[in-house]
Amino acid sequence: MSESRRQYQKEYREAYKARTRRVNLTFNADEYQAFSQAVSKLKATTFIKELALAQLAAQLRLPDMITDELATLRFAILNIANNVNQTAHYSHRIRGMVEADENDLLQHLKQLEEVIRTYTEGRIMEAGHDH
Repeated sequence: MSESRRQYQKEYREAYKARTRRVNLTFNADEYQAFSQAVSKLKATTFIKELALAQLAAQLRLPDMITDELATLRFAILNIANNVNQTAHYSHRIRGMVEADENDLLQHLKQLEEVIRTYTEGRIMEAGHDH
């Protein structure tokens, strides 16, 4: 190995040590197994780091399954919003939508919001009890 290469690697290691810190955690077998089971697509160490950083930022780290379900719900809501927008555009064009129909539509949207809120809170509570 050339002297310039050795010098480069030495400087790189020193800079790396200055900007990062290594933290070691020790878990017994049951604790490690609990973390490993909680992880679906990540390594346990990555999962633990995300949990720690999320807590530090006062954010909740949702399990992948709930995140996927919420993405599906968001897609459905966006489709509903698009349909409502099209309906409103059409009703304004023909001036034929009755006020009762508008209130009925708004009531259904309010019910949807309540179902999603209840679902989300329930899934978060479930996730908290599973871990």
